[in-house]
Amino acid sequence: MKRLYLFLLTALLLLPLFCSCVMTGEEETLTARVIRIYPDADVILLAPMDMSEGQPPLFLYWEFHESLAEGDCIVLTYRGGMTEEKSPYLNAPVYCPKKTVSVTTDIKRFDNLAAIFLSVLTDLSKEEGNNIADHAMLAVSLEETALPPCEQSAVVYAIAQQYPTVSVIEESRADLMAKGFMTKTSDGHRWYWKDGTFLAIYEYPKKCTDRTRYFNADLGHGYVWTGCRTSRDADSGVWMPYEKGGIAHVD
Repeated sequence: MKRLYLFLLTALLLLPLFCSCVMTGEEETLTARVIRIYPDADVILLAPMDMSEGQPPLFLYWEFHESLAEGDCIVLTYRGGMTEEKSPYLNAPVYCPKKTVSVTTDIKRFDNLAAIFLSVLTDLSKEEGNNIADHAMLAVSLEETALPPCEQSAVVYAIAQQYPTVSVIEESRADLMAKGFMTKTSDGHRWYWKDGTFLAIYEYPKKCTDRTRYFNADLGHGYVWTGCRTSRDADSGVWMPYEKGGIAHVD
């Protein structure tokens, strides 16, 4: 009987340690680009660099966002998985590591080009004639840019937060035409999409360098900003605010 009591006492003493091991679990590592910081929500939008095809970008609750910059590459190590939470500021789930082990930034992998292109698309969306909130759908295309797929998806994800009542998708103009969404008007001078609109950025691959990116920005209703560019600061490696070029009709 004494042995039984001793066994039960030992089990009770070890139970908290056992539960702790179960809760913390094995360490996991997330390497991701910071695409956008939402200071009011204490949230950062991440593009996982090793994400599999179809895996969405990630909103992460991170109250220490003041120490980060858009374009940072962070390496987050955590245990126990992540919990899913809701934020009054966002229309998508926000995740929080159950137990953070460490977080570091890889300075050599800093690149804020996605943040620059996000600002371009945001400005495009506000141009007169777009009226995005009045449409059922918005298609965004970044496939003709230097951004990797994970960052393209994260930029589109950020745009979707600006228009909670609109269905935002990643589609090129050619895909929209092939699916019958977009056609030309009877005079052949403007693109027409009854229930949606379209935004895109097209880089000039032969003209772009490691220091300068040249691109056009499609407004979606038959016109583009041409000759836009952004340059990287030689000392800091930061892409500077973009310069808007002219405007031209899309055939």
